[in-house]
Amino acid sequence: MTALRALRLLGLLIVGFWGVSTTHAQQATPASTPTVFENPALVARYQATITPEDLAAHLFIVASDYFEGRETTTRGQKLAAYYLASQYRKLGLRPAGTQKTSHPYAPEAYFQPFTVYGQRLLEARLVARQAADTLADLRFGPGHPATEGYLWLGGQEGTAGSLVFGGYGIAAPALGYDDYAALAADSIALRGRWLLILADEPLANDTTSRLTPDGKLSEWTTQPYRKLRRALEAGVAGILIVGDRSPRNRQPIAERAARLAQALSAHVGRLSLTPGSTRMAIPPIWVISSSLADALLAPSGYTIAELQQQIDASRRPVVLSLPQVMLEGTITEETFQAQTENVLAYIEGADPLLKDEVVVLSAHYDHVGIDPLAEGDHIYNGADDDGTGTVALLEIAEAFVQAASDGYAPRRSILFLHVSGEEKGLLGSAYYADQEPVFPLEKTVTNLNIDMIGRHDPTRQGEANYVYIIGSNLISQELHEINVRVNERTGIGLVLDERFNSKDDPNRFYARSDHWNFGKHGIPFIFFFTGTHEDYHGTGDEPHKIDYERMARITRLIFGTAWQVANQETRPAVTGTGFN
Repeated sequence: MTALRALRLLGLLIVGFWGVSTTHAQQATPASTPTVFENPALVARYQATITPEDLAAHLFIVASDYFEGRETTTRGQKLAAYYLASQYRKLGLRPAGTQKTSHPYAPEAYFQPFTVYGQRLLEARLVARQAADTLADLRFGPGHPATEGYLWLGGQEGTAGSLVFGGYGIAAPALGYDDYAALAADSIALRGRWLLILADEPLANDTTSRLTPDGKLSEWTTQPYRKLRRALEAGVAGILIVGDRSPRNRQPIAERAARLAQALSAHVGRLSLTPGSTRMAIPPIWVISSSLADALLAPSGYTIAELQQQIDASRRPVVLSLPQVMLEGTITEETFQAQTENVLAYIEGADPLLKDEVVVLSAHYDHVGIDPLAEGDHIYNGADDDGTGTVALLEIAEAFVQAASDGYAPRRSILFLHVSGEEKGLLGSAYYADQEPVFPLEKTVTNLNIDMIGRHDPTRQGEANYVYIIGSNLISQELHEINVRVNERTGIGLVLDERFNSKDDPNRFYARSDHWNFGKHGIPFIFFFTGTHEDYHGTGDEPHKIDYERMARITRLIFGTAWQVANQETRPAVTGTGFN
């Protein structure tokens, strides 16, 4: 299907959802809608309206290629915003956006627009010298598609230092291979120097590792950021990755550099809520060709192919110090600004004494867009991250609407907050909480945040019936206990795993999604999450890989917890210090 036909189809889908009932969800209500604990069977009836089929119906659209990876500020993100607005209009939820509209039914009434600022690369330069001789001088940018390499990451200017060859840059003593231990054994310091490493790991072919006992690719290949993180922890001035020596590489460096240079003019990159604060405070990370690596290694008498063959054959590190080779990287960027938007819909509380208080259910609907370097599938669909949370909110809203139409409207108001810019640094939730809270924070009683509830953590083989609960007792022990009791009383029966529910968690999941921007204001929150997986921020995060049955159970739990908080007499008591 052509892109034009796809967009026409999307337009028909959105229009088809539009002109439906405008009756608001606030209907006649009994004197007091019962809590979960007063009438669990009633709540279970509405939980049952949240089905795997309905979740999938939304997710196969939201995470489709037509939404182009939903990167913040792009067309795909904005199409997703219109889809969400159309769904809330169909359900009859009130818009809570701040954008002025020319028509009362316009979808923009649900939008909360805000400005973001970014840095766009104009030119990256890498110069290598040995005494008075220039070994390399690369310029990369929109007008400079260098043939020998390209800047992959990093935005720190003026980084200079001598060269170290660090093998594959792997620290895996459990696999019997550790380049960093070899560097230490040879008294080769890394701090303030440029590190030259090979991509991936010693491989027999593109799918078989020479290091792992079962031949499966290790995380040093499947999660390349782990390799970068380890190098940055060592305090390097810059990183050079030889990108064309791995059996997994199928694209010449020159071709990749040309494609990336062409895409830079439309590249979104890093964003911030304030101008001039998006420069990435890490050293430059370049991907270079074997021929450039050979030029840098020439003083050692080795080629990169010879060094790789030694390592692969022996499965032992080979490392070198080249103090005579000096490198310097410089970055030139420009600042730009763009618009994005949160999507806000709400059900007004039916209790005149409590309706000014609000329960916020949140999920981010943005993702990371398109990879111009990817071969084959190049769209990051973001089905789990966070398409699952996005469509879970729609289903929870529909369940509350059904209850309200039957006379069981929530006593407190409920805000369905879809934020943009999460992948750029929790920007949408920060804007809402710090700059333009539509509902006063002092009246916000709870935040239930949903981010990635559709896949299985690979460390939990055979254990599907779980959800990670994070932050639930950092601020309110009562909120934690409400969630536990709802899980029991309504028969959901999930394992509520708290392994990441700690400020000491090295993964820092408690700070890595939008609940953070509510928690820092002392608002009780729960973050619902099922863990990362091999497709996290990868093109394989597709809707057909989601466990919709388990996702429906988690969504029902969140609905039940929201019901309890919205209808009990008092707001969850603040008993903890949160992030302090």
